[in-house]
Amino acid sequence: MIKKIIFTPCVMFFSSGLYAQNQNSVADYRPQVITDSLAKDFRSVVARNFSRYRTINMYWEMKSAHDYTFTANGKEIEKGRKRNLHTIRLSTMIPILKKRQLSLYANVQYASYVFDTAEEPSAIFSEHSYNQYSGGIYASYLTTLFKRPFVLSADISADGWDGGWGILQGRFVAALVLARGKRTGFTFGVAGMTLGKVPVLPVISYWCRFSNPDWSVDITLPSQLYLRYQHGSQRVSAGASMNSDNFYLKTDLENIPSVCCYSEAALKPEILYEYIINRHFYLSARAGISTVIKGALYTKSRKELSTEIEQKRSLIPFFNVGVSYSLFK
Repeated sequence: MIKKIIFTPCVMFFSSGLYAQNQNSVADYRPQVITDSLAKDFRSVVARNFSRYRTINMYWEMKSAHDYTFTANGKEIEKGRKRNLHTIRLSTMIPILKKRQLSLYANVQYASYVFDTAEEPSAIFSEHSYNQYSGGIYASYLTTLFKRPFVLSADISADGWDGGWGILQGRFVAALVLARGKRTGFTFGVAGMTLGKVPVLPVISYWCRFSNPDWSVDITLPSQLYLRYQHGSQRVSAGASMNSDNFYLKTDLENIPSVCCYSEAALKPEILYEYIINRHFYLSARAGISTVIKGALYTKSRKELSTEIEQKRSLIPFFNVGVSYSLFK
């Protein structure tokens, strides 16, 4: 339980890839992965622990067709419709070094975004599929502060696309356990990143199991909030998560770099169903609504363009299914 409380906000931060773009802090979604820091807790209470961190993850997501509009400094430059939207995500985290207080991991993520546009040809979405690759090194160190568990975590990662390398970035988390117990846990920390105008963000993790142990609340701000009900090897959750789609693309817009980074941060109220097949394999299915927090084009180095280009779209439904494998029993 102690390790789960400590590492939840830290690994949530890295697996979500939080970073700030322009003046908005957004979550750059990356598939959920398991770390060795949770292995002991996972083995001891596998029937109740639907850990979000697993060794290998595969997800497929479908979104409904929708209209979109791009504006440059408030003036419309393109209006179209996206159709047949499908996203595939793969991820893995591999342990390299494991000590009593120090852990080191290599991680790899891949995302494929596929869709058609009714606006032909589109000056922004000139292709029907976009691949995003990323990988890096993650390290964590467990110690104490004020006689309480304290963890320091950091990672360095690089991303890329079919056209070449993208950008190198770093992130860190410092988190202190303020309360822990069989039914509740509370952790507070700060998370930093090398990208964006907001270099440091607070990270808060709260978990509470009600008097009826099948019900619990699981909150990690700013990335997720869920009310959960678990019965045996099945769990249903209602709540919301924050994530984003990010990929590099080539544009045909005047006075704009030929290669830009497209980012769409979204808040997703959803219903999530999870099922433990056995001690290694898991299934998940989720459905909900995706509403945009901010969608825009940035330079390849994630800087704001000289001509601000933003995207707006309507609220849309989505459906996601996944299968995960955990190395630990």
